[in-house]
Amino acid sequence: MLSASPSAIAAPPAPASWALELRDVHRHFGHTEIVRGVNLAVAATERVALIGPNGAGKSTLFHLISGRLRPSSGQIYLQGQRIDGKAAHDIHRLGLSRSFQISSLFPRLSVLDNLRCSLLWSLGYGYSFWHWLPGLRDVNARSHELLELLQLAPQCDTPAMQLSYAQQRALELGMTLASGASVILLDEPTAGMSRSETTHFIALIRQATQGRTLLTVEHDMEVVFGLADKIAVLVQGQIIAYDTPDKVRANPQVQAAYLGTAPEG
Repeated sequence: MLSASPSAIAAPPAPASWALELRDVHRHFGHTEIVRGVNLAVAATERVALIGPNGAGKSTLFHLISGRLRPSSGQIYLQGQRIDGKAAHDIHRLGLSRSFQISSLFPRLSVLDNLRCSLLWSLGYGYSFWHWLPGLRDVNARSHELLELLQLAPQCDTPAMQLSYAQQRALELGMTLASGASVILLDEPTAGMSRSETTHFIALIRQATQGRTLLTVEHDMEVVFGLADKIAVLVQGQIIAYDTPDKVRANPQVQAAYLGTAPEG
């Protein structure tokens, strides 16, 4: 039985047992509280979809996890290490990578060079962009592995700005994976895609994130129920349900708050 009470779904007390854990996280802007005591625990290799109405606080929560914003109070753990208050680049180096609603690519660089640049830090080259990229064998080998995984090998020499929208999103997914992060945050990854592109991209995400932990914000309920192992429902800055897709779908509070079906009685 799911409960609307955030305290009823509070995370257990051992942070090291979770890939990602939020404990009583709050964020306010002035007198307005956007995130109101969120508790969330995501196990390693789980795929969790974060859903909720517009204005529920989903993007703010993603910013808090990834370090773009700091919580007003509460704690966030990544692989058992506390990360709230750390800079975004430090959190990234600890093993968390995220994509954004708007593609962030190097538009004039080729698909291959976008991936090469993204791989430099994770393969030990830091930000030494003076390296001659074609001469870095490990970078090239991993880049071509990603090209095959993303089904972008035929476009390897194509400038990123000439790709289709769906291909750009696939490249951005590859750049997110290039860090080697164990925890991946995807913000509305299928937004703007056709139904056929969405179906293809869901399969691509499942394959590309295999063995990693995934937290994604998504409005398309077909994507949510086709991708997620668990669903967290955020309403007015609080998680009102966190469970398997079938149980969340059947929850009358979720139906009333988000899925558009009024509870009986």
